[in-house]
Amino acid sequence: MNPVVKKITTAVLCVTALTSPLFLTGCSFSKVANSVQQGVQKGSQEDVKVFNNYIKAVGDFNSHTVRFGYAIGPDIQKLREGQHLTSFMAPHFDSLQEKLQAAKDAGVPYDDMKEPLDKVLAVLKDIVPVASELDTYYQTNTYKADNYAKEQQLGPKYVQLYDQFYAAYNQLDAVIHKHNTENQQAHLKELKESGKKNAAAAQEVHLRLTALLDGFEEGKQIDVNAANQELQGIMDVSNSITSPEYNSAKNSLNTAIGRIRTFIGDQTNDHYNDMIESYNSFIGSMNRLDMNKLDK
Repeated sequence: MNPVVKKITTAVLCVTALTSPLFLTGCSFSKVANSVQQGVQKGSQEDVKVFNNYIKAVGDFNSHTVRFGYAIGPDIQKLREGQHLTSFMAPHFDSLQEKLQAAKDAGVPYDDMKEPLDKVLAVLKDIVPVASELDTYYQTNTYKADNYAKEQQLGPKYVQLYDQFYAAYNQLDAVIHKHNTENQQAHLKELKESGKKNAAAAQEVHLRLTALLDGFEEGKQIDVNAANQELQGIMDVSNSITSPEYNSAKNSLNTAIGRIRTFIGDQTNDHYNDMIESYNSFIGSMNRLDMNKLDK
């Protein structure tokens, strides 16, 4: 399977820029074709705080799924094919359930988040106990005693719920990504209007880099020349930043760009995963960056 369209391994972190200088993480590249209706207003600090709860929940879940995709992917595939397992790893469904429920209790900042959020929580209510039971089953080696009887019972159920979960989750993830990008773009405009050239450039760099990788995730054939031109444009903007405070983020960016170029030149799973990990590392460096110091 072409790694560009492997949804389970494409979820990565992205920056939310509304709480400058504090950046929180979350959001995957995954896209949903249907359009969504703009929800409630964005802008109040309370709305930002509430929205960041979702970004954190989704970001932590996506990060774990990417990091342990080498085990999660093969396990679900083997169960799907009716093969036996001797160990088991699932995405952190239980942690996601806890964090999303807490976020919902604090409020839902956008109307178009409500329906996909409820759908995700509904599936999580079913899949969390099944995943937990399977985990205990393999951890205790019970499959040896019952000759895989429980696996034959729970395996198909888990696969069905797994597919239902991602059908719902990809929609929620896409809505969060949409609003997060809109918020970041609004913040970029504010930075430019206030004359903060370095901060605006830093914001532009990660927005453009995220947009580029979003294009990869849509499953379209990659225009290598156009991608390399955009990467050069991103580097040019990065090089225009004069503050030494940006040096760490810049080094991470250069590494990410190198791995992106490697991937678009040879689109293997390993190169794809390297690209995603380096992108996440760059976003991590952005999250540690105090944007207020860039123009002092």
